[in-house]
Amino acid sequence: FDQETTSLLRGYDTELETMTRSQKQQVERAEQQQDSDLRISSKKIRSEQERELKLFREGLKQEVRLLKQESDLLPKDQRKTAFRIKRQQQEVEQSDRERSFLDSLNQSHEMSLRRLSDGHREKIALLERQFLQQKQQLLRSRESAVWELEERQLHERHQLARRQLKEIFFLQRHQMLVRHEKELEQIRRFQTRKEEDLLKRQAIERRALPKRIRVEMKAREMMFRESMRISVNAASLPSGLASLAGALNFPDTPDNERDKLRKFQEQEKKRYKAEEQRCELKHRRQLEELRAAADSSVKELEQLQNEKRKMLMEHETMKLKSQDDEYQSELREWRAKLKPRKQKLEDDFALQLEDQEKIVLFVPSAYWKCPELRCRCQFLPPHSL
Repeated sequence: FDQETTSLLRGYDTELETMTRSQKQQVERAEQQQDSDLRISSKKIRSEQERELKLFREGLKQEVRLLKQESDLLPKDQRKTAFRIKRQQQEVEQSDRERSFLDSLNQSHEMSLRRLSDGHREKIALLERQFLQQKQQLLRSRESAVWELEERQLHERHQLARRQLKEIFFLQRHQMLVRHEKELEQIRRFQTRKEEDLLKRQAIERRALPKRIRVEMKAREMMFRESMRISVNAASLPSGLASLAGALNFPDTPDNERDKLRKFQEQEKKRYKAEEQRCELKHRRQLEELRAAADSSVKELEQLQNEKRKMLMEHETMKLKSQDDEYQSELREWRAKLKPRKQKLEDDFALQLEDQEKIVLFVPSAYWKCPELRCRCQFLPPHSL
């Protein structure tokens, strides 16, 4: 930003220096032209006045000749005395008239040159005023460019700070998302391991279930057969004991025994299937409960993570709003200071114009600044004819 401001000011300073140098050269050329015009005009006026002076002096000489002719008409003894007396009177009168005539010529010459010099001075003053106004306009443009640059730099600084803040929060959100993803991955792996452990235990239990049931079935069948064998032995007892065994419902025929054994085996198969179904149902319920607990843990973690993300976004919004408010406050303060700066610039320009007008009023014209020109413009005092 500082480099941009320096470059802008350097460009305007170079342009101002070029303009000032060009204006100075134009003023110098105008002053030189003024001096040349004054000398030419003075020479021209003096040339005309010299002709007038020559005619005036010729008139004086003619008066002397007329006086001599008048004296020649007098008697010879009075001629010389009368001519001398009248000539003395005429010399005094002609000297006064010539002095007055020379004064009028000098005054006319001086007034003509003064009017010409004043006209040139007004032209140069107008030229210098135009140059000053051009310089002031360039300075206005420079200050306007500086003010525009300052306002743009304020906006760019704000946008840069805003982008940096957004990048910081974007990085924080990214890091948070990565961290949350790792947390979710970690809890999922943990739940997966728990589910795998449960499935392993259930698989072991399922594999052990048939063997256990077969062992139980075998033991129960042996017990059942033992009970049937006892029943068969009871059938071979004496009649009194046989009637007692019949009262106790002991089988007394092989067909009945086979039928009971078949029924017993069918019941055992049903019990085996029921045991398998009960085990499968228990395993399914355990797996569902484990998965439900895992889903609940994941949802709870996701809710907590969402709250953290929401808090981060709210913090980002608050920081951005605070930054925007700070920028608006700084912009208002800058604009409040801009008006006095503009007014001071215009006051300085008005004061410069007033000072220039005062300088034009009090600075003498080229005629009065050039003693050599004034000396050349003066006629010699009247000489005797």
